[in-house]
Amino acid sequence: MGRNVAGRERAQPSRELQAATCTRETPRGRSAMTSKAIFLSGAGALTLIMAGPALAQTAAPAAAPEGIQIEEVVVTATKRSENIQNVPSTVTAVTGETLQKLNILSFQDVQKLTPGLDLDNGGGRAQKISLRGISFDPDTAASPAVQVYWNETPIGASTAFRAMYDVGQVEVLRGPQGTLRGQTSPAGAVTIVSRRPEFNSYGASIFQTVGSNSLFNTQASINVPLIEGKLALRVAGLYNHDRDGVENAYNGRKNGDTTHSVRASLGWRPTDDIEVFLVHQELNDRLVSQPIVVGAPITAAGQIGPSLNVDDRKSVVDGPADYYHKSSLTSLSATWSFAGHRLSYIGGYQRTTDTSARDQDVTNVIKGFSDVQSVFATAHQLTQELRLESTDRHFWNYLIGGYYGKSDAYAAFNQNYNIFFGPYQPPGFSLALSGISKPAEGKDLAFFTDHRFALTSRDDLELGLRWQRHESTAQNLLAVAGPPAPVLPPEFVTRKSTAWTGSASYKHRFTDDLMAYASYGRGFRPGGTTQFVTAAALAPQYRVYQDETSDSFELGVKSQWLDRRLQVNGDIFHQKIDGYISRVNGVNSRGAAVAGEPAGPGPGGSYPYDAATGGINLNTNGDAVITGAEVQVTGVITEGWQATISASYVDAHYDNALLYCNDNNNDGVPDAGGAFVQPGRQVSVCASNSKLANDTGLAPGKFNLSLNSEYVRNVGAVDLFARGLARYTPRSYLPNVDQHFSAYATVDLYLGVRSADRAWEASLFAQNLFDKSEQLSVGTVYVNGVAGGYRTARVNAERKVGISFRYNFDR
Repeated sequence: MGRNVAGRERAQPSRELQAATCTRETPRGRSAMTSKAIFLSGAGALTLIMAGPALAQTAAPAAAPEGIQIEEVVVTATKRSENIQNVPSTVTAVTGETLQKLNILSFQDVQKLTPGLDLDNGGGRAQKISLRGISFDPDTAASPAVQVYWNETPIGASTAFRAMYDVGQVEVLRGPQGTLRGQTSPAGAVTIVSRRPEFNSYGASIFQTVGSNSLFNTQASINVPLIEGKLALRVAGLYNHDRDGVENAYNGRKNGDTTHSVRASLGWRPTDDIEVFLVHQELNDRLVSQPIVVGAPITAAGQIGPSLNVDDRKSVVDGPADYYHKSSLTSLSATWSFAGHRLSYIGGYQRTTDTSARDQDVTNVIKGFSDVQSVFATAHQLTQELRLESTDRHFWNYLIGGYYGKSDAYAAFNQNYNIFFGPYQPPGFSLALSGISKPAEGKDLAFFTDHRFALTSRDDLELGLRWQRHESTAQNLLAVAGPPAPVLPPEFVTRKSTAWTGSASYKHRFTDDLMAYASYGRGFRPGGTTQFVTAAALAPQYRVYQDETSDSFELGVKSQWLDRRLQVNGDIFHQKIDGYISRVNGVNSRGAAVAGEPAGPGPGGSYPYDAATGGINLNTNGDAVITGAEVQVTGVITEGWQATISASYVDAHYDNALLYCNDNNNDGVPDAGGAFVQPGRQVSVCASNSKLANDTGLAPGKFNLSLNSEYVRNVGAVDLFARGLARYTPRSYLPNVDQHFSAYATVDLYLGVRSADRAWEASLFAQNLFDKSEQLSVGTVYVNGVAGGYRTARVNAERKVGISFRYNFDR
């Protein structure tokens, strides 16, 4: 007789929202296929589903053995707890147990399970999240394209990109979040829910991982019902130390990351209708992140050093590359159910501090010279949300709510303004350069409503609307060998914007196991003022970037087959972004430009740029279009063996966008170099239909794939298991150097044993089993207008092997 895996999982308290993504035994992995064959197979499955409601009702597949089914997944993507198969949008859910099974110890590695999601730590200074091809450059200081939520309160990417522990569930929500989420975002959202206290049982656990590159990760937790059924406390802690294999070729210094954290969660249930959870977390992180370089020094310029490639994983920077992060997070949630309604409150407070010291001459253009920039940044944020919703009404269920957020931030940097007398030589003299962002304040106010109508027993309509107002106040001060002076004119210090966003969806259930839906979402990001622009004569229209709006349409199906042993979900989507916010660095400017002036002396009638000002960095707006498809297939192949394949195809590009650029010959096409500006403009403008790129200018490929599987076999008092996780990343393109980077695939393998009652588990693992050191991007760093022979490189993580052990003390 088959074990009732599904029933065992459902015994967990539903309030914790820790349902597994599949069965308790979530097999991962499947033999590799070509990307085209896999995608065509998924498309064929979707065609079959959408064409066959009658088939779904008349087909009679052989009954599965009792209990061998795909487990129900409960998510809170719509701020309500519901089966993921009933949600009319694309959501990926990963439980804390799955994270431990696959030794996913950091936030960044969640991308292995979610094709189309890119989590980039940015070398420690500029973390960014991209989804559905929509990238984000943190240096714009704009709202993120993908917002992260911790226990339903928004947090910054700098806080999210840390080691994770004692997690209940991670959910990835695709598409604009314009109704129910605290901060609207055009690409999606990632929610992280920590494990909640259990009211009726004592428990403790320890999870230990040791591996190559000095990996040492310890996670521990204890759960105590202070008053059984009424009051409970959960305390969890983390120590993590890890290296990425990068070593400095000159001084032998190694990259490393060390994190300490502790979290306390208090749950209070005074009655069956009232539930309160208070969570507080402290985290400290120290990171050494020297960038990898490739190439060779220019011996003719007197440079020395070894010839390097990506497999060497070497750095050559002379100075520091040190980053420190400290954060305090607090969340309070309370719900009261009464008279067919539920009143909910979610409040959050966070305090973060980031300090760094980094040598900006990272490719060692000038041997023995360090161009150190020191940065100190601190921020506070308070968010509050109150909502009232009806429950269990037959025809119409409604939700109304309000959101308020307030933040303030302070940042300061110090470095030298260097004067050079020749290339490849240290500066002749230096002046102190400093910048201060005076306490910047932001306020967000929003009111939202959402309504669900059960039109028939199988048809549901949902409509949502949100009004929001954003206000920000900021001023920058710059000082070069003297007192600081304001950068922004008074009229740019305060910015205000209001917007209407919302959502709509219609779903039809052909059967209990087959649902199709159509949905619409509108997103918004407020505009603002580009920070620290040094060109004093720049006109206002160049300093300001505008609001961004987006409209997304999605068609999808969610289905279960073969007595719920096979699950096939898929969607196609199209999104139009008006005024997509991006950034251009090192753009030439000319303060004396006059509209309508005659052709100049430069190539094609251009004018020489202001050499004294040099290149400046500006935010820019341009229309963009994103079209794509996603599919996920999960199947129970046999008792103890389950597999999931997920794929995404995304085409994201500008749509005749007019963007700031460098145009050396006035032909309207961006140039990599040059020292000229189009006539009549202070900054050149070029039309673009290019792919959306990340902050390094890298345009990612279109097709992404993830495979995971697990096979478990019972042998007496223990279970033996094998798990696999494979991720395919397509080839990418860097247009500024006309360079393509190869596609690659990484494979993670796990072999182990656990007790039949799952009280303990031990495993051996190898992540990036075949040690694929694929280069993902390359960049050149200039000092005094010249480049060294080395170039910075971004590569995937190297192979890591180790052992892990976990034990649960429950009673």
